[in-house]
Amino acid sequence: MKHSIQRTPFHSISLKNARDLYAEHEDKLEEYIERLLDWNEKINLVSRSVSRETVREHVIHSLIPVRSGLIDQHEEWIDSGSGGGLPGIPLAICCPEKRWILNDNVKKKMKATGEIVDQMKLSNISIRPESISLVDLKKGTGIVTKHAFKIKDLLRLLGSKPWTTIVMWKGMEGAEKEIALAKKKLNYNLYPFNFDGEEFYEGKGLIKIERPGH
Repeated sequence: MKHSIQRTPFHSISLKNARDLYAEHEDKLEEYIERLLDWNEKINLVSRSVSRETVREHVIHSLIPVRSGLIDQHEEWIDSGSGGGLPGIPLAICCPEKRWILNDNVKKKMKATGEIVDQMKLSNISIRPESISLVDLKKGTGIVTKHAFKIKDLLRLLGSKPWTTIVMWKGMEGAEKEIALAKKKLNYNLYPFNFDGEEFYEGKGLIKIERPGH
């Protein structure tokens, strides 16, 4: 099946924009990192050996789509496979005008993440501790997901739900092979990161998936 595939490399200005956005919301984002690492001592939300600096880079990584316009299209987004709240909590902090649903089928992770949300009084976030296949997805809700699914697996779980936009944080190696395995004809835009000298971002990028005619 022939898919529409475009490539739009992101250069260093996209990373600078994400870091500037982080600086604008630093107090709240640092509080999130603190609470995430605290809960990680009790429940494995991120790797136990991860440093605070690496978690901070994961948060910045989560913010790259904001000033690139990739999440402008919808007022409500669901972060599926959210785990400890990445990318959903950083996006909710920096985009308070939008509504965010954090979704994961690992209930103990969602319980901890829900506690973080409550402790931080993030009123634009709700929690759905179940498979995305069981979520009653409303028309007009976008989907974000960070390294949680292969493309064909997420599409299978979504089934006939009325989604129009998916933004995935992905490794770029093998991305087109994943696209080829997806059965539905969709529009794909790949945004490989071309950030000179930034080892954390090497080989990574974003994929935006849209339904034709939606």
